[in-house]
Parts: sequence; C-alpha cells; structure tokens
Amino acid sequence: MAGTPRTQGDAAQALLDVGRFFTRWDESDDKRAVFREGGRAGDVFYRDRWSHDKIVRSTHGVNCTGSCSWKVYVKDGIITWETQETDYPTAGPDRPEYEPRGCPRGAAFSWYTYSPTRVRHPYARGVLVEMYRQAKAKLGDPVLAWADVTGDPVRRRAYQQARGKGGLVRVTWDEAIEIAAAAHVHTIKTYGPDRCAGFSPIPAMSQVSHCVGTRFIQLIGGVMTSFYDWYADLPVASPQVFGDQTDVPESGDWWDATYLMMWGSNVPVTRTPDAH
Repeated sequence: MAGTPRTQGDAAQALLDVGRFFTRWDESDDKRAVFREGGRAGDVFYRDRWSHDKIVRSTHGVNCTGSCSWKVYVKDGIITWETQETDYPTAGPDRPEYEPRGCPRGAAFSWYTYSPTRVRHPYARGVLVEMYRQAKAKLGDPVLAWADVTGDPVRRRAYQQARGKGGLVRVTWDEAIEIAAAAHVHTIKTYGPDRCAGFSPIPAMSQVSHCVGTRFIQLIGGVMTSFYDWYADLPVASPQVFGDQTDVPESGDWWDATYLMMWGSNVPVTRTPDAH
C-alpha cells in the first residue's frame, strides 16, 4: 500500500500485523500514531512506594563518622525511605549553617538494611575452620588446637592462600569467639602481647562497643589501631599533613580559615607532536 510505512522484510511486517490483530488500538491511517486510553492503575506502585505510617529520627552508625540525623519513613515496621533532617542547632548569626547534612550513601542505607547480602551471622574461612575442628578433636584444648594449626607450615599456608577466594562458612558465635580467644592467648604466650594488634567499631556506631574493644586491647598489652583499618577508608593525606585522625572538618569550616590551599585541575592535558 503506497504511503504505508513498512519494516524490512515481509516476515517482520507479518509479525507486526499479528500483534496489531491481538492488541487492538486506534491508530492513524498511515499507522505512524497510536491512540490508547487507560486508567491510572500503574500509579498505585508509586503511591505505595512513598507511603508511610510514621517518621522516626535515626542515623547511620555503621562505617560512618558523621552520624548525620535522618528522618526515616516507616510503613508496617519496614523502612521505606529516608530524608535529611534539618533541625540542627544554629551555628550562629555570623557563620553559615551546617544543614542539611547526610550523604547519598546514607540515603540508600535503607536498601542495605534489607539486602540479601547483608551479613547477619559470623563467618569464617572454611579450610581454617575444618583444620581447627580436627585439631581440637584430637587435642581437646582450643589454644593447643590453634597452635597446632598455625605451627604447621603446610596447613598455615593452606588457609592463608585461601584468603580472597571466598569459601566462608557460617559458624556459631561461641565457636567464633573461641577461635579468636585461642588465637590471642597463643600469640601472647608465644610472641608477647605487643604482637596483638586490634581495632574496634567506630565511635559513631557505638561508643560502648568502641570503648570495650579499645580497652580490651589495651589491657592485654596489645596495639590499638585506627578503626579506619576496619574498612580501609582512611583519608591518607589529611593525617599525614595535619596529624589529625580523620577528615572531621566540614566545608563550613572554610569560613573560619585564614588561609586556603587548593590543588587540582579539571583542564584536559593535550600532547602535541614534537617538532622536527
């Protein structure tokens, strides 16, 4: 038919014609425009997505040193979404305010809360757990079992080389704590307490957890490292240049600065051929 748009090939055109036969709609004579009418049933998804029963105040303590305040929207006991809280105390009339506070990572935290990959139980490297259980069954003492495994170069190399390759198995809290305690006792007896290096949850997550872990390492004579070593997120330049542990200052502190130094460039670098 002259003037009727067609696809490449009779087979493709036949498939489109079949689709039009089973799915009725009004269309223009040249079939370039389709006119369809329907309800707003699809809007229900969006209304349900943002609906909530109540709003509670919370923060994101895991892997965060800011602990910014958030409004958390809850429906049927489930977090649905979050927004930044903006009712911080004023910083005063002579300086900019700090609100709102809260990063995109925090805004997505509710999805992490219910993620199927969230770790809810202790896990340990399977090859090490199997070796430890065999040694404990033979020797009957956790410390002797740990010494037996780590003292054997072949077995020690086997579980060390398994790092980064998965193979984690779920263990009970009792067994996880027992293995950790046995490792500490064996290390202290064999090499001395200063060979025990540890870190603790960040203070923003829990002051009690941070203090308990820190105090434990100090009492046994070990070395307490930064909680940044927990998740490898230490901003290197700041501590090396200024001696502070973390990038605590915010952009609002630029207001108090007497000297600002910035470096970097967004100008692309071009290379020209050498002249001959």
